[in-house]
This record gives sequence, C-alpha cells and structure tokens, in this order.
Amino acid sequence: MAKKKPEEKAETFEFEKKEKASEEVEVVMPETVSKAEYDDLSDRYLRLLADFENFKRRNAESGKVMYRSGKLDMIDSILPTLDYLDMAIAAIKDEGQRKGVELVKKAFADVLSREGVREYDPTGEEFDPKKHEAVMSREEEGQAGKILQVLKKGYLCDDKVLRHPMVVVGK
Repeated sequence: MAKKKPEEKAETFEFEKKEKASEEVEVVMPETVSKAEYDDLSDRYLRLLADFENFKRRNAESGKVMYRSGKLDMIDSILPTLDYLDMAIAAIKDEGQRKGVELVKKAFADVLSREGVREYDPTGEEFDPKKHEAVMSREEEGQAGKILQVLKKGYLCDDKVLRHPMVVVGK
C-alpha cells in the first residue's frame, strides 16, 4: 500500500472542508428593507448596545466591590497579629529584643497603612455603640458617657470600621 504525500492529504482535506462549508451556509440578503423594519432593527440595536454598556458598568462596579470586600476580610484576619506584637513588646525585658519586635511591628503597620488601615483610639470621645464596643463601665465624676480607657485597639480602613475598639465607659 502506497503512502500518500502530506501535500496531497492537506489539499484533499481543504477541498472537503470548503465543500461542506458551501453546503451548510446559505445567506439570503434582501435587496430592500422597509422603513419600519429598518427602524425596528435600529431600535433593537440601540437597546442591545445600551444593555451591554450597563452590563459592563455593573460588572466593573461588582468587581471593585468584591475586591474591596476580599481585601477588608484579609486585613481583618491579620489584625490580631498586631495585637500579639504589642503584647510581645510589653512582655520583653531585653531592650535589644524589644527594639527588634518594635521594628517588625512598625514594618507590618506601614504595609497596612499603605492599604488605608489606621488605628482608631477613641479615648475621651462620647461612647457610640455603632463605633465602640463597651466591655466595662466605671464611676468617674464628669465623665458620664465618655470613653475612659481603650482595652483593645480599633482599626479603620477608609473610614470603615474594621474592628471596633473595646472600651471602658464612664458612668
């Protein structure tokens, strides 16, 4: 049995492909389109174009919201690390080790600040249950309803509360 040359095989394949395409595709173009049909098609085209533009806008907005939400969730899960570094700094007696941990905390805080995260210290402010988490109250003259002490730091990202500060409120 003789083998066919690759060129012959390719030519035959292309010919068969062209033949099948010509059998399947039949385009009929009307010679004239009425004014009503033209207006209907034009209106449908403009509506589809507007729908597509709205879809692109909604999709872009949705992507931004999802990105921001994911970013805030990730930052929120990392915030306890700053608390642990603060606890380590308070517990370390050796000055050299303390400075090392402080540098690590500062580097970590710098990264978060570039993402818009900042500490929120409400000491002296009026207590607001939407922004603060009261865990204790204490009798103090002239300080009723004011925040006396912050037990756990709060954090904001672009003016959105990531973590509410735990506070002591005056009675």
